[in-house]
Amino acid sequence: MRTRLKLKPGQRGTKKLQALYGDRLICVRYRYDIATGRRLKTIELIVDEKVWVPCGQDDAVRHVDDVAAD
Repeated sequence: MRTRLKLKPGQRGTKKLQALYGDRLICVRYRYDIATGRRLKTIELIVDEKVWVPCGQDDAVRHVDDVAAD
């Protein structure tokens, strides 16, 4: 299966889906299955959203030499 076209919300071919899903719509893809001769329209949606705070970014970026010295 091959993806030929990836559209952003608001582009031609996405307007009905954007009206249906609103801001949750991320993209619309048209995929082609050569074996069966079918075109598939798939969408990517946001289904959940939560606040995320990265923890300990200072600790995450450490050099190997620093770890050995501890």
